[in-house]
Amino acid sequence: MQICLDVVDLLQLREIWSQRPIITAFTRLEPRAAAVPNDVDFRIEDLMPRLYRLKRSSLWLARGGAANQDPARLPLSDFSEDHLSELYPEAESAKAQRKLLFHAAYQRFVVTQYRGDLGEMRAVLGALADVRRMPDGECLDANALPREGSAEWIPAEITDDIRGLDARYDAAEPGTPATYVVSDQFWPLLTKVAAEEIDSAITSALSNGRSAEAIRATLDALTNVAYLWNRSPSVVGLCYQTGDGAF
Repeated sequence: MQICLDVVDLLQLREIWSQRPIITAFTRLEPRAAAVPNDVDFRIEDLMPRLYRLKRSSLWLARGGAANQDPARLPLSDFSEDHLSELYPEAESAKAQRKLLFHAAYQRFVVTQYRGDLGEMRAVLGALADVRRMPDGECLDANALPREGSAEWIPAEITDDIRGLDARYDAAEPGTPATYVVSDQFWPLLTKVAAEEIDSAITSALSNGRSAEAIRATLDALTNVAYLWNRSPSVVGLCYQTGDGAF
């Protein structure tokens, strides 16, 4: 299992996904670089013929649309699965296409991220918390993962889509583990760490069979994420898990 720790601008993501017309969303998304390369480039020249086909389809007319109503005015979040099937007939499924589009848009609002092995991150964070004598539960949860913060930081319009980033999430089962906001109390574990504490944490984590170089690289990557979160008050830290090789 892989772990993702992202610093992301959810307010801009919500605006693009849920509030702006699809034509505006593609215009803004097309020039933005994705944090992780993907197959969606949001090209306007690709979108326009798809919208033209949808507007004149029997599906659009039968579902209450009309020739004088333009699907280009709909936000991405408002397209039904039937509409997505018409827009992307080559897609595996409308559900898969929606997830692909959302994830591609999400990646364009990620400021920085850590992505790596779940067990390695837990071991490194646990060792650092022990060295710094952080009380149990202050910055990490019972599984030595970043402590969960308030879900209110996730805009309601994209809650289900955000939760769906986590490979363990099942919308049919309330309470299923899913993407969560990282508590503000987690970040000082990394932003306020001293060089000698990092050295001690590396020594402590060596007993887990990892090399000092690999442990230091993990700590450096996590610390960089924490510093960028700390410098940007408008962003949110998210933690989620994916299957091996999923990204």
